Amino acid sequence: MAIVYTYPVTEQPNVGDLLLMSKKNQQNNTMNTRISDVIELVPSLLDLDDFNLYTKPFDPTGTPSNGDTINYNGTTWVVGPPGTAKTEIINVTATTVTNNYVATVSDISNLDQEIVYKTTFDATNTISPVNLNINGYGDYDIQRGTLNGLEDIPVDFIVSGVEYFLTWNGNIFQLHTSNPSSGASSEYVNPDPVTQTIGGISAGTTFPAKSDGSGYTMQEMWDKLLYPYQFPTLSGLSISGQGPTVEVGYTIPAGSYTFNWNKSNAGNIEPNSGVINDVTGSVQLATGIDIKTLNSTSVTLPSSIQKTTGRATHKWEILGDNTQGGTISPSIYTITWLWRRYVGNNTAATINESQIEALSVNSSLASSLSGSYVFPGGGYKYLCIPTSFPEPSSIVSAGFPVAMAGTAEGYSSGSGTYKHQLVSVTNTYSQTIDYRVYRSLNQLNGSATFIVS
Repeated sequence: MAIVYTYPVTEQPNVGDLLLMSKKNQQNNTMNTRISDVIELVPSLLDLDDFNLYTKPFDPTGTPSNGDTINYNGTTWVVGPPGTAKTEIINVTATTVTNNYVATVSDISNLDQEIVYKTTFDATNTISPVNLNINGYGDYDIQRGTLNGLEDIPVDFIVSGVEYFLTWNGNIFQLHTSNPSSGASSEYVNPDPVTQTIGGISAGTTFPAKSDGSGYTMQEMWDKLLYPYQFPTLSGLSISGQGPTVEVGYTIPAGSYTFNWNKSNAGNIEPNSGVINDVTGSVQLATGIDIKTLNSTSVTLPSSIQKTTGRATHKWEILGDNTQGGTISPSIYTITWLWRRYVGNNTAATINESQIEALSVNSSLASSLSGSYVFPGGGYKYLCIPTSFPEPSSIVSAGFPVAMAGTAEGYSSGSGTYKHQLVSVTNTYSQTIDYRVYRSLNQLNGSATFIVS
């Protein structure tokens, strides 16, 4: 019969105490060993190289340090940087200087994405975008979050004396009305592609571990989801004093001109990335333009520009880069050279070049005769256009066709709906072209409105 031994239990073991054990490789003889020997044996048995967490192995190359985190990279568990928290809040008092804000804070040695800047302003903002410069570390636009993403705060948004919480993301200050810090941050890593577009995160986007082994903070993930990147635009390019339409033969002299443009989401424009090109001439006119802050700049045209045909054009463009490294679609300005049309009254049955140019109802630059013309009473009604214009197919007044002069009246040219005479006309810039001259059949004593198409 087996003999069972029982022993009292101690609640205060010591590393030098002995344990009873059966020695397997010595016929299970009963022996004793020190607790300290057992402790030394445990690391060699519980080796992380051979240990799987959620069926996934650990990366054997990493050597963790105190405070490090362990992250899953899609294949193995790897050592990551220590967890961080936006727990530091620094008070900032901003004052207005030239419509923007500046602040000097002795506690700040550099801008940090892990700091919340609790800021009060001395006055509301009178411009948008408006920026803040702390300790001379750079002018950064102040933006707010909306359902459509980050945008520049509008004029009069800031209330003097109210405390705002600002965070810096490396490109802009984001303004919050409450403290965005929520204690220790957690990080997200997933190398698998997103299966469908959700908010600002497009289908196919992946979130692998960054080069330093860290993941994406919850602040980054929520910003990507709720505040997608707002791509900047350039629009409304123009040249002061030039165009957009000029008369055939006009010359744009070489020299300095002011180029103007508009922009949106200026906070997402890369500074000094602006370029102005002469598209038609394939010439780069200016580079390094600060399109983030400027709306105009002086540009030199190296040579004069003249066109001697109707509808000829010359084009310029402005473009730049966004803060994600992409190119902003260009804004294009086009100047078009056009002939004049001449419309008006004359009592003569036929008219010559000088009489054509004296017609006073309409003498605008155009590319066709289409339009509505109000004639005063008296005389014949004349409509004169260059031969490069399309011929009119309909001339009506008060809903009825207008009787026009034809072959019997000496207007026999043309194969279109209406006959005409040809008269050579030389314009102000010494450019000559034949004009088609159309005349009403009769002199009309009352005023009349002709609609031409």
